[in-house]
Amino acid sequence: MLMIEGPKFSSFDFSSPLSSSQGGEQFIVNGHRIILPPKETTDSTKGAKDGEKACSQDTEDEDSPLSHTASTARSVWDCSIVLGKYMETLSNKTHGFWTNKRVLELGAGQGIVSLSAAALGTERVIMTDIDPAVPALQRGVRLNGFEAPQVQVTALDWTNRSNALHHIWNNLLSNPTTPSSTVATTRPQLDYILASDVIWVDYLVPALVETIADLMHISKERRDSGTHQASPQDEQSFMSRPQSPILLLAYQFRSTRSDKLLFESLDQLGLQRTKISLDGENADDPDSVYMDSKFRKPNIAIWKVWKE
Repeated sequence: MLMIEGPKFSSFDFSSPLSSSQGGEQFIVNGHRIILPPKETTDSTKGAKDGEKACSQDTEDEDSPLSHTASTARSVWDCSIVLGKYMETLSNKTHGFWTNKRVLELGAGQGIVSLSAAALGTERVIMTDIDPAVPALQRGVRLNGFEAPQVQVTALDWTNRSNALHHIWNNLLSNPTTPSSTVATTRPQLDYILASDVIWVDYLVPALVETIADLMHISKERRDSGTHQASPQDEQSFMSRPQSPILLLAYQFRSTRSDKLLFESLDQLGLQRTKISLDGENADDPDSVYMDSKFRKPNIAIWKVWKE
């Protein structure tokens, strides 16, 4: 039984106006109140203490890397609140920042980040998580008044992702909603990968990093070597290569070991990264914002990760 520190933003009321209100503060992004489906009570959560989440590994498929992911997907975690509010604050700083952007969320859980992205006017939002989490995500999309093609939900298991990624590239992202005079990429454009609190156990790191590598079109050679030097062939094929999306990772520090494993794995792909300032101190940085202190937590950071 793995106990994880639970959400600290429990005062937010995500219930539908048509249901009995919890009496808490509404979570509003860009004037849109984010609503979530009612939680389903399961035996796996009955024994957890307040402020904690029980993630049982005593299942029939105990060795599966995603054996207890479904239970964690039932909660709204702090990182999703912080990332959703960061995206809104960034949009307020740079008007229309998310307009025409196409984003994909990994491990969407309850879908707070994706729903926030949709409320901010993104062109396309792809919400992904493992199969058991998909029905609740679909209900959340409907409750918030969004629909395809702007917001779409699909299963994506990081440990068995080939068919799912093919479906995402060739079906969910294949029909742009804005016209283009030329086709400059070999795959549909994806601008941002969003992820919030997707790592709570070490053994998820390799599958997550490999999924990020696939979405960023990082070659196997580059993954194996950990470095990349441009060749004449690279330069000649630059215009034919798909644009590499940027990863916004809201990360909650839990252990030095997990921290080291995740960021060393990203470094081995040759990716660049920077910790985004949320207190407004780096005014010259276009990614830096000033966020209300209640959305800034000492153990939560937002990282921007990209491929040069």
